[in-house]
Amino acid sequence: MEAQHTPYNRAQLEQRLRAYGEKRPVESVIAQYEYERAMAHRLRHATREERRSLYSEVYNALFQHFPDHSELTRRDTAERRARLRRRFEYIRPLLKPDSVFLEIGAGDCLFAYQVAQLVRKVYALEVSAEKVATPPPELSNFELVLFDGFHFPFPDATFDIAFSNQVLEHLHPEDALEHLQQVYRLLKPGGCYICIVPHRFAGPHDISRYFTEEATGLHLKEYAYYELAARFRQAGFSKMQALIKGRLIPIGCLTVLERLLEPCPYPVRKRLAISSRIFCSVNLIGRKV
Repeated sequence: MEAQHTPYNRAQLEQRLRAYGEKRPVESVIAQYEYERAMAHRLRHATREERRSLYSEVYNALFQHFPDHSELTRRDTAERRARLRRRFEYIRPLLKPDSVFLEIGAGDCLFAYQVAQLVRKVYALEVSAEKVATPPPELSNFELVLFDGFHFPFPDATFDIAFSNQVLEHLHPEDALEHLQQVYRLLKPGGCYICIVPHRFAGPHDISRYFTEEATGLHLKEYAYYELAARFRQAGFSKMQALIKGRLIPIGCLTVLERLLEPCPYPVRKRLAISSRIFCSVNLIGRKV
């Protein structure tokens, strides 16, 4: 069944877009939302085998059809560079000169290029090359690997650190556990997976934030700490911590707060999540013991 076209109040929508700082024309945003909603519907109802090729197809088409997409237009802005620096400083204490580092869903690869300056080798996994920026010419320890979103083409116990930012929410919920199991397989004993996803309480974080109270675009599943931690445990990770402003925090206290916030009405929960600055994203580190 195809997603149905929805009538929009364009005056209200334009007001909402400007409140979010979105400068694109209303029609462009609507067109992207309609595309993402239709593709999310396809992905949710596709079989596992169909999804193996569908992820690449969906995201290649997204960036080809919408060149004004924020991930393309905001790549080299001061805000983007500042965000990359903050993320890099958060994980810098975990990076060692002999580390082998994997970034999953590396996007434009700008973050991976930064990490490569401090570690022995960096591999970047992507389903689409549409966003990849040209690497610095002097960079010799970086390798881009295109994959289908399922099979991680590396031997067991290859990496000291795996990292993903804004990736797991794009996966079909049935694929999330397989993704985590693959990462666990690839880590060396003592290795860690740093996984950052948008927090569900402050969402939705995809383009549907302008239209609905739940993610209905290409964020197929947004998570809370307790939900993501449960998936990590299923995959074999027995030790988990939250990484907040560069500090490692036990997740137990965060999950207690989530349980208190969960019953609140949507507007109240979202306002509290954003104002706390704790529940805007889930920053989880799982270690392989």
